[in-house]
Amino acid sequence: MRSASKMALLGIAAMYLYIAFNLCNWENRYPIGWDETGYYLYLPATFIYHDISRCNFYPRICSTYGINNNVQWYGLLDEATGCKLDKYHIGTGILEAPFFFLAHCYCIICRTKYPADGYSLPYMVALTFGTIFWVFAGLLILRKFLQKYFPDAAIAIVLLLLAFGTNLFFYTLFDAGMSHPFSFALFCFLLFNTERWYTTARMINVLWIGALLGLIIITRPTNAVVAIIPLCWKYKDNKLSARFAFFKKQLWPILFSMVSFVLLLSIELSYWKYTTGHWVHYAYEGEHFNFSSPHIADGLFSYRKGWFVYTPLALIGVCGLIPLARKYVAMATLIAVYIGINIYIVFSWEQWFYGGSFGCRALIEALAVVAIPLAMLTQWGLDQKKRVLTISMFTVFGFLITLNLFQSYQLRRNVLVWDDNNRAYYWHTFGKLEVTATERELLKNP
Repeated sequence: MRSASKMALLGIAAMYLYIAFNLCNWENRYPIGWDETGYYLYLPATFIYHDISRCNFYPRICSTYGINNNVQWYGLLDEATGCKLDKYHIGTGILEAPFFFLAHCYCIICRTKYPADGYSLPYMVALTFGTIFWVFAGLLILRKFLQKYFPDAAIAIVLLLLAFGTNLFFYTLFDAGMSHPFSFALFCFLLFNTERWYTTARMINVLWIGALLGLIIITRPTNAVVAIIPLCWKYKDNKLSARFAFFKKQLWPILFSMVSFVLLLSIELSYWKYTTGHWVHYAYEGEHFNFSSPHIADGLFSYRKGWFVYTPLALIGVCGLIPLARKYVAMATLIAVYIGINIYIVFSWEQWFYGGSFGCRALIEALAVVAIPLAMLTQWGLDQKKRVLTISMFTVFGFLITLNLFQSYQLRRNVLVWDDNNRAYYWHTFGKLEVTATERELLKNP
């Protein structure tokens, strides 16, 4: 008999593939633009046009496929070297590479009507299915990690909640190519290898930790804060003496892990050196953090992009830290510290709303960590002897999944807008599939 969590994964895969094949409307919808273009640009520039330094091919591609061509975003000219710098980090492109090569081979070998130019339809289909692959791989490995601590039924529910009840769903299927779904998968792999390393002390796991941290940073540098998880993961009742003894015993594996970390990091550093002449370069010119004045309340609770407003399951997951602390106090403390620091960093960015997005996209990857207290809260609900509590929990979870799916559809129909949502507009359009001109006037920029 199949376990509930395996059935949940099969259901997620089937539903994601069905949506991708049937609802994405490939011929009339181009799935790449804006930030996705910047992440993806490395692949065609390197392997098709051999022009990573100037990207002279890009204006023609933009004209052919109607992609936005904004040099301020993708081609910052470095006056010292004469090269154009792609400000977006390279890690997403690395994870997209296998699917890019599959599409490229298909276009060349099969000699279809689609040109092998890196931007025709097969490449865009491959990009979406590549995103689905990595998210599914992340959920698969997250299941293995959660099995260490939680029963199968609770794990199945959490997997379904992540896949359908959060904005991970939207960014996997309808905004493929953004860095966040890929980062989510990397976080899941990091959790799994961290647990395995502390449990088995195998070198392979600590090597993976180093490589994963390097890839996480060159995918989205602000996610470097997740390094505190493998550094401070619970070990023998979290006694410092035992932890230091473990690190001392693991000195050589840790050093080799640092080598794997540097090797991954050097991919980004080498690109900066080639295009700017400097090993370290701040690519986001004119954009910065404001750590003295973070927008934490706006980032969590505003109707513009509030994390807890558009992904209320995240709030439920954070509340799960309470029952988690009763059983695994060290783990709960570490997760609370990570979430707190991450929220502070994310909402210290001057554009705390992160441009056009569905909810707070910058915290999608953190959902991998939030899954732990969410699983504990779910287990607590399943363990209650009062059936009314269990039924209430399932009712809330079902409503939140329905809400997320419906609001994802609202965004695709431009009922919910990419930015500038506010309280009045949110509630006037709540549950609607059409919006009137009068309701549009409620927006700051109707």
